[in-house]
Formats: sequence, structure tokens, C-alpha cells
Amino acid sequence: MNSVESILGKIIMMLKDSIKTINEYQRAKKLNDLDLDYANLQDEFERLVKLAKYITDTDISYVNLIDNYSQWTITSSASGPFQVDREDSICQFTIQGEGIQELPILDQDKRFSDNPFVKRDKLKYYLGIPLKVSTGENIGALCVLDQSEKNISLEKKRLLQLIADEIVEKLEHKKKLDQLEDQLASAIKERYQMAHDIRSPLGGILGLTSTIEEENMDADESKAYFKLINSSVSKLMELTDDILDKRQKLGDKNQFDLSSLKAHLEELYLIPASNKDIALDVSFDKTKNQYKFSRRKLLPIIGNLIANAIKFTPSKGSVAVKLDIMEMDKRVFLTVKVSDNGIGMSKEKLKELTNDALGLNPGTNGEKGYGLGLQLVAEMVNSIDGKLNVVSEKDKGTTMDVTVPI
Repeated sequence: MNSVESILGKIIMMLKDSIKTINEYQRAKKLNDLDLDYANLQDEFERLVKLAKYITDTDISYVNLIDNYSQWTITSSASGPFQVDREDSICQFTIQGEGIQELPILDQDKRFSDNPFVKRDKLKYYLGIPLKVSTGENIGALCVLDQSEKNISLEKKRLLQLIADEIVEKLEHKKKLDQLEDQLASAIKERYQMAHDIRSPLGGILGLTSTIEEENMDADESKAYFKLINSSVSKLMELTDDILDKRQKLGDKNQFDLSSLKAHLEELYLIPASNKDIALDVSFDKTKNQYKFSRRKLLPIIGNLIANAIKFTPSKGSVAVKLDIMEMDKRVFLTVKVSDNGIGMSKEKLKELTNDALGLNPGTNGEKGYGLGLQLVAEMVNSIDGKLNVVSEKDKGTTMDVTVPI
């Protein structure tokens, strides 16, 4: 009987672990689907974070967005967002629950008493509220912390919940706005083509009328007639130029070139790499910087690859990111190669790339594997008709190539 109970117990534990893994995958996927540029969120949420700090009269207030490996923090100061390893996050426990998590004696909680941030800042109090999106996943948390013990009232907690709801609403509206802008860009692209189609003949007419106008014609009526044509054509030219200008401005807002993509990646990942004493080098072919391409899904895709490389590369190691543009079969592609000299993977492990268990491997510094990152990357790459290729050798490193049409 005990043997049967033991087997049943193991089965139940396996089912729970499987459900937890699936839930974490869906949660991380939902955050990636928002397609956020963490470097540009500070201005949008700084005031709300300050409001949370003011309401609770606490030392610190944060908005924390938690992906596979990292916690991206937006503060109440203008210093900009910063990143910490997920295993050092307190909010990672908040997102696993359904409601407010309050830790009135944070420094005495066994889970956090040795936390580097709790020890460094001598923190004693924590209160976190999950950031739950409309489909039910917790993508992060709004939290306040203090160096003294606090007693925050139920009314103030309700106000914090309103702020958390407002943050989620802004993020989801941002996603909807991005989708509308994509639709608008498509419509403007059609207008752009129309403008080009009519601009050439109009330019020819304008040049012809200008030539006729410069000649000494006897008939004043003819001159007046051609002046009218000249004026009309000039207005049409202004209209087509306006269409082209609107298209260019909208495109610039939602597009990268190789140099701006490099700058974004360095802003987000140089510090996480240096914290682990890893050399991160991002390079690109400067002769191809004239190409523009949509930023959609690029940061989540490349970010997951870089975070994965950092995780599985030991201190004093290196991660190289090469950005390039190539033309093939009359199409243009963005290529991203992320290479590391980390612990690599065996042939057997490579075959498990689609397994949930892959993301549960610890990193070289014992980082916990909330990964499932490669699965998410593969799904996102497929969604934009791209290709992902992984080459790895145990103890010799890994190279991941992404090719996406632009």
C-alpha cells in the first residue's frame, strides 16, 4: 500500500511540475508578445511608480517585469531601467501567487535573508502586487520596499492595486497601438506607392509647362492657361510629398537600422554581462547601415538569445553578437549570430531543444533555469517567417543564428 501511495505521490508531483512549467511558458510568452522595449519604458511609468512610493511613504518603489532569466526594473527616479538576475528577485515569488504579497519582516524570511539587495540596502519590508494581464498571466509586479517595518492600510493597498491595474492597461494599450500603427503603416505604404506612381508624370508636366512659360509667346491667354496648369500640378506635387513624408516619419518610429539595434542591445545587456564578468561585443556591417527594418519582435528574440548565452557562459568568458544584412533570391534578410564560449551542449541535449526540461538547466553561476527561452525564440522566429539554427559542442560553446526577412 505504501508503495502504491509513493508512486501516486510521484505522479502527482510530476503533474504539478508539468503544469507549473506550462504556466511559466505561457506567462513568459505573454510578456514577450507585448514586444516591449525596456529601455524606453521609464518615461511612461516613472510618475506612477513615484505615486506608489508617495501613497505608502516607503523608501523604494519599483515596477518589475520578469522574463525567462531577468527582472527588468523601472524606478521612481529618472536614472532609467536596470536589470537583475531573476533568482535575486523578490517579485518572482509575487508573480507565482494571485494577490498581494506582504513581507513585514523581509530580512528574517529564510528565502530572502541572504538576498544581496536585502542585505545591501538593509531592507525590512516588502509589499508586491502582481501585474496581471487580461488573459490572466502575471508578467511582473508593482512593489514597495522600506528599511523600516511598515503597516500599510487596506485602503492604501487598494490604491496600489489601482496603480498596478493602470500599468497593465497602459502596456496592453501600447500593444494595441502598435498593432494599429502596423495597419496604418500598411495603408500608408499603399498611398506611398500611389504617390510614386503619379509623381513621375506630374513632374514631367510641371517641367513642360515651365519651359513653355519661359518662352516668348504672343498669346497672353496661353500663358495664363499654362500658369493655371503649373499651379495645379505644384499642389499635386506638394500632396505627394506630404504622403511620402508621413510614411517616412511613421517608419522611422517603428524601425531600426543596424547601428540603432546595436545601441539598444548594448543598453540592455552590457550591464548584465559585466555583472558576470563576461565580455559582450555587438558588431555590425557598417556598409549596410542604410537598410531599415521593423523592430517588431526583434528585441524579445535577440534578447532571449543573449540572455541564454550569458547564462551558460562562465566568468571571464565572452559573448559575441554579429548583425548583418544579406540578399538572397531577390529578398533581403536580417541575420543575427550570437556566439559564446560557454559550457555548450552535447548532441543529445541539442535534440532536446523542444523539451520543456531544457529550460530547467542551471547556469554557470547556478542561475536557475526559468528558461524555456529557446522554445519561445523558435516560436517567435517562426511567427515572422524566419529561421533559427543552433550549433553547439559540449565545453566549447554555442552559436545561434537567426535569419528573418525584412
